[in-house]
Amino acid sequence: MTRPSEIKVREGATPGTPYAAFEEGRQLTGVRFDITPDLIQEYIRAVDADASLYQLDGRAVAPPGMIFPYMTAVLYKDYPPIQGIVMGEVELEWHAPVWADETTPVRANGAIVRKFHKKGRGYVQWKAQFHDADGRLLWELVNTFHVPE
Repeated sequence: MTRPSEIKVREGATPGTPYAAFEEGRQLTGVRFDITPDLIQEYIRAVDADASLYQLDGRAVAPPGMIFPYMTAVLYKDYPPIQGIVMGEVELEWHAPVWADETTPVRANGAIVRKFHKKGRGYVQWKAQFHDADGRLLWELVNTFHVPE
């Protein structure tokens, strides 16, 4: 079982990354973690979800949002968070189920897509892909956030 806190750098734990340090096109190092049945149940309780709604062909699956506690671990491994980051938007695509009764090893990688300014603020957009041990794409996301300069 891998808790997000075990692979994710916490804001303030190391010097944070200012806007100027993000490099467009840079591939992120990536992380590996396991999603277990216990973690899935813990997530369902934490978000007060109805577990009966998460079924595929009669089999229990993890809620698609299960990836959110893990998502920034991919980015923060290479770019530790700086105080004041504000999430602007996230687009999540769910490609394949994570079965609620199995442990699923996950490999995550990504890249910095672009940097831009809007209304005088610096934004970074990055993307990530999350695959299982067989290489099957589970989730794909694009996230945009404001980074203080």
